[in-house]
Amino acid sequence: MIFIIVLGIFAPALAQHPTELYLPIGASPGLSDKINLIGTIDEVDPRQQSLTVTGAGNTVTVLITEYTLIYLDKSRLGQPNRYGSLADAKKGMLVEVRFEADNRQRPAEWIKMRIGE
Repeated sequence: MIFIIVLGIFAPALAQHPTELYLPIGASPGLSDKINLIGTIDEVDPRQQSLTVTGAGNTVTVLITEYTLIYLDKSRLGQPNRYGSLADAKKGMLVEVRFEADNRQRPAEWIKMRIGE
C-alpha cells in the first residue's frame, strides 16, 4: 500500500524530464509560473560555467554542471526544440531556469534558451 502511494507522488516529477524538451519557455505546468526563473541573460561565463540572468527584479548567477540539461526553444521559428550547450547562450536571450531542489542557490537542473528572437 505505501509503495503505491510513493509511486503516485513521484511519477509526475519523473515524467517531466523527458517532456521538458518539447515545451516552450513559460509552459512547464506548475513550474514556470511558480518556481522557475524566467529572464534574460546578462552575461555568459564559460570559464566559470555560469550565466548571469535577470528576471522578476532579481539578478541571479546560474551555475551549470555536467548534469545540467540545456534545451533550445525553437518554437518561435516553427521548428522542433533540441538539446543545446552553454556555447549556445548569448547575452540578451530569454531563458527559463529550473534549479535543483527548487533552490536558487543550487546549480541549474535544466535551462531553456529561446532561439529566434
